[in-house]
Amino acid sequence: GHPWAFHFSCVCCVFRDSCQRGWRLLYILTAFYRCSDVMKPFVLKFLQDACASPGVLYQGVAKACEQNLRKTFQYGGRVQFPNSMELKAMLAGRSSKRQLFLLPGGIERHLKIKTCSVALDAIEELCYEMSLHRTEALDEYAIFLVTHKGKCAEKPKVQHSEYNIVIF
Repeated sequence: GHPWAFHFSCVCCVFRDSCQRGWRLLYILTAFYRCSDVMKPFVLKFLQDACASPGVLYQGVAKACEQNLRKTFQYGGRVQFPNSMELKAMLAGRSSKRQLFLLPGGIERHLKIKTCSVALDAIEELCYEMSLHRTEALDEYAIFLVTHKGKCAEKPKVQHSEYNIVIF
């Protein structure tokens, strides 16, 4: 592995509270910032090693960091920084919220929205639950924003690549 990765692992074993805060900070950073293309393979290898090693602490947050980093490279990272409520939740180790989706026919469905969830993730989950497994089905569905009074927002249609937690 990369030397800084070894150093990070060693420090984590000695200072558990600091390590937990360090992992949470890494979680936030991977949601908003891309590392350089030069660093990407080293960071991914470090995170994959942290996920795969049996008995290693913080495997869950390491996996979440890896997922965030992959989404950030795929979609460019979140544009809006977290508001104070979301930041407090992330620092406390909570990285998702339940979001209400209204389906045709007045059906209500709650989905778990994570820090780096994009609209396409929600569409995929809803399609899967409706037994629509073809990728073409994803293009047939969209998410529209509805305000608390039941009216469409100014920009009602959500693009597949938009980050959900920013929108909602």
